[in-house]
Amino acid sequence: MTSKLDLVRAWTDLPMSELDASADYISDDFQWVDEDGKVLMNKEAWVGMGHMLAAAFTDYQYMRTDIHEEGNSVIMTGHFKGRHTGDLDLSAMGMGVIPASGKQIVWPEESTRITIEGDKIAKLEPHGESGGMEAFFAAIMGDAPPQ
Repeated sequence: MTSKLDLVRAWTDLPMSELDASADYISDDFQWVDEDGKVLMNKEAWVGMGHMLAAAFTDYQYMRTDIHEEGNSVIMTGHFKGRHTGDLDLSAMGMGVIPASGKQIVWPEESTRITIEGDKIAKLEPHGESGGMEAFFAAIMGDAPPQ
């Protein structure tokens, strides 16, 4: 069995061109939850969001700055970045389409608790202070200064 740290590192190190392969690391009952425990996305929605972001952001990637085990979980800190070269279609979320800006966008750094069950990632949830979805979408929509 792969260590929890190795599993999470392998998952986050996959290039966006291998997005479908990244789904193999996620359990079928995967959940991404907010700070209140509300489920934001299941596996299908998570992978779909990855495809949407990869289409809109050239060289979209996760920049890990810290990772360590804590019980049955891995705590990982980092941020996403990428150049906004394609339209970002958020119409499924009621937010319309954000036209390509050409800007390099760096999302706010956050820590995430990643729960591992067996050899799969079962849950992602905020760990510590988090800007939450508001900070994530503020960076995408340009309400935060581009980096």
